[in-house]
Amino acid sequence: MEDGHYRSPNKYANRVRSWSAVPRLEQPRPLRATAPASSPRDRLAAWQNITQTGLVRVSVSRTNRSPPEGDQSQVHRLECSVEWPPDHTAAYLLPDEEPILVDAGMAGERARTELIDGLEAIGYEPGDVDHLLLTHAHIDHIGQVRTILEAGDPTVYAPARLRELFRRDLETVEAATRANLRETGFDSDRLEVAADELLEIHRGIREAVPFEAVDVWIDADEPVEIGSREFDSIYTPGHHVTHHCYGTELGGERVVFAGDMAIEPFRAAAIHVNFDDGVREGIDAYLEALDRLADYSFDRVYPGHGPVHDRYRETIERSRADLEDRLDRCVERLADRCAGGEESVTAIALVRDRSDDVRTRVMMLRETVAALGTLERRGRVESRLDDGVRYYEPA
Repeated sequence: MEDGHYRSPNKYANRVRSWSAVPRLEQPRPLRATAPASSPRDRLAAWQNITQTGLVRVSVSRTNRSPPEGDQSQVHRLECSVEWPPDHTAAYLLPDEEPILVDAGMAGERARTELIDGLEAIGYEPGDVDHLLLTHAHIDHIGQVRTILEAGDPTVYAPARLRELFRRDLETVEAATRANLRETGFDSDRLEVAADELLEIHRGIREAVPFEAVDVWIDADEPVEIGSREFDSIYTPGHHVTHHCYGTELGGERVVFAGDMAIEPFRAAAIHVNFDDGVREGIDAYLEALDRLADYSFDRVYPGHGPVHDRYRETIERSRADLEDRLDRCVERLADRCAGGEESVTAIALVRDRSDDVRTRVMMLRETVAALGTLERRGRVESRLDDGVRYYEPA
């Protein structure tokens, strides 16, 4: 890119002017619960990608991240740094006759350099990518889509649910986000800060993946042919509403490019829709995704974080157990608060004593609200809506 204009003579050339007006997302600053970064964009990725289990601080050493030798050398792992555990995000290049790139790394200039250097180390350039396949619309997986587009002429494949998100105007998203934050019991001043940060995520996704650049919208659970290869498309929401895993055969093995599902050794958070409409369905969606994954069998997992591994079944079972444990702990906290004299409790009250930082509260709240929604549908808690605020008590 030079002077803010793309110069690639590819099929997207007619769209260059509209893209050049959109600034690149900056690399986020280190994630700190007590000292948040000054800019919403600096914190964009950290808001949407924090992990949510007791293993949240586990970092995976680089020596453990490399794929094994042998047939699996058909896949090249490309890592970009991120400023939160586990300190990296991974994309994968399949060096077929028509090279396929699964995901596109983190946003920012550092990640751009890392992705280009990683490709060059295995004898490729961004312009050599013929097919770009996206697992989900989080910025650490779509951050360098434009780098690939400006360098060449790839066919871009993205989940059809992303198209649905693009078609919603931001005013509608903003109204839903504010209403759902208010429902948690957020006070008005902090609600404004949280809403602004969350809306920045939606804007960032639209900046990172130009709607008109997507050639193939992938429908849930429909196989997709990419180059000479066929992938099973497995719809796996919960971590994000757009999330898909892609299974294929490689070197005599059944493998899955899992994005942020089936990660070892932790579970990605149930972010789902952030605080757009559907936030109360996040954990149900996650559990349904795990049910869907359990219908498949894979010999090897290529995840977006953590090491390549062969513990597919174990990670699915562990994620399910972790979600169920989270539900139990949520209803226990609710019961303790109500036993202490409170007739009913808001969602924000269940996380208020765990952090005073707005960003950290929002990250906790996403799963707490989703957990309360699941618990209410299971008949374990009850709720009432009073002047836009939802109050919960044990059933």
